[in-house]
Amino acid sequence: MGQPSATEKPGKEKAIRVIVPGRPVPKGRPRLGVRDRKAFVYTPERTKAYEETVGWHARAAVQGDALECPVAVVIDLYLYGKQRIDVDNCAKSILDGMNGIVYADDNQVEDLRVRKLRVKNRKRERVEIEIREAGSDGKAG
Repeated sequence: MGQPSATEKPGKEKAIRVIVPGRPVPKGRPRLGVRDRKAFVYTPERTKAYEETVGWHARAAVQGDALECPVAVVIDLYLYGKQRIDVDNCAKSILDGMNGIVYADDNQVEDLRVRKLRVKNRKRERVEIEIREAGSDGKAG
């Protein structure tokens, strides 16, 4: 596993690569709480903590300000075992964790690809993310 980085290949635009070690955490459903007879909605603590973890790893990879342009994102989920996990909910927690760091807002994502891959050792579970400027046709560059 390499370090998170922003890389540039000759003839290609810059790609930001982020690696988040450990098993991804799917975005939890908003919860309803009541305090002093007032209802409020909150994000589950486990989801919030994972989004913060993604944010810290993204900060280590980004050099400069958040992107303001449309982006293409590829997310590879490296998972151990046969336990089921929703890729769409994982993508949501990962994208939300990078808000304001890699891009201004996740509504800039025009092309999103998520793959579920298996590893033979729990210690190798991780998420690898690549973000690049989306082409004018909405495809990665």
